[in-house]
Amino acid sequence: MSACPACGEPLFGWLLVGPDANGNPNDSVLLERCEHCRLGVAADLAPASTPSALLGFARQIPEGRFELRVANRASVQASLGGSHWAALERQRGLYPTPQSLPPLAAAAGLEIEELRCPRRGQGQAWMWQTILNAFTFHENFARDVRAGTLRPGSGRGRLRFGIDAVVTALAALPVALVSAPLELFAALLGRGGELVAVARRTESSL
Repeated sequence: MSACPACGEPLFGWLLVGPDANGNPNDSVLLERCEHCRLGVAADLAPASTPSALLGFARQIPEGRFELRVANRASVQASLGGSHWAALERQRGLYPTPQSLPPLAAAAGLEIEELRCPRRGQGQAWMWQTILNAFTFHENFARDVRAGTLRPGSGRGRLRFGIDAVVTALAALPVALVSAPLELFAALLGRGGELVAVARRTESSL
């Protein structure tokens, strides 16, 4: 049994994230969870690679600081969506929480100065898509069609694509009327879908 890279507690099986619509079924990724700090992490992510995986979410901002934007596993939408959570992606190896992000950042040589859940932006989009995922055959249908990564197939695939298109068109506004205030309330409670941290390099890492 592997140990949590944030708190050292045991990790347990969480979810299996499948490939995208055009991917190989064998490309699924197993995610594990920590019951103590609630971190979600890809089972194939080596502990030594965790700092670099976290820094992959970082961008430099003025005054020598860094901004980290990550999917919050302790969010309302993560609990609501389960395997249909819109933030789940094969290439995303870490799903931090407010409790697990500070020690993860420290291991990467960063000290967090500010931690918040934005009321608008990516978290709102994820909540909307998460609720829609409950009604469509394809996960993240609207997002993937918009990105050009999902197209009609043939036969049954074309039929499912058409059904998803109709369902999405009809449900988009009603779902938004539910998802927007729900995500706003979740963010106010610190359980929004996206965590944004402002950090700076620790003296020992300089």
